Amino acid sequence: MTVLVLVGGIFLLALLAGFVPFVSIELALIVSAATHHPSISVLLALAVTAAAGLMVGKGCFFVGGRSAFSWRRRRSRRTRLRLPGFLNRATGKPRVAAATVFVSAATGVPPFAVVSPLAGGWHLRLSSFLVVGFAGKSARFAGIVLVPGLLAALHP
Repeated sequence: MTVLVLVGGIFLLALLAGFVPFVSIELALIVSAATHHPSISVLLALAVTAAAGLMVGKGCFFVGGRSAFSWRRRRSRRTRLRLPGFLNRATGKPRVAAATVFVSAATGVPPFAVVSPLAGGWHLRLSSFLVVGFAGKSARFAGIVLVPGLLAALHP
């Protein structure tokens, strides 16, 4: 029962962190891995659950970015927003956009909160964004959770 409550609480916190970038799911994962002494399967379940909750929130940012950046398709005489070169290159290339999403999800550079709405403007499919972002966030969270979890397991 306590494992189910722990995993559910991490999911809800990750869902909140998907909408509010100042909420740190990483800190909650480290604390839960270090204090509860769960098994490796529970640690991986925490990582996957956190990635799923975060991607639900970021998926909403992606859909919002798809409609917010529709101004690029219209012809207007106003000055356009200029993006940095590495972000602007991904506009017409789905592989570059997917690679940028994965690197951002796994490392945090560029920030995933910035890349999520931009990916919607890059004409990346929602399914591609969710799968690639989920893979990157799962890898990041697995690394974050397993290190303190294994250190806590080694310490008597």
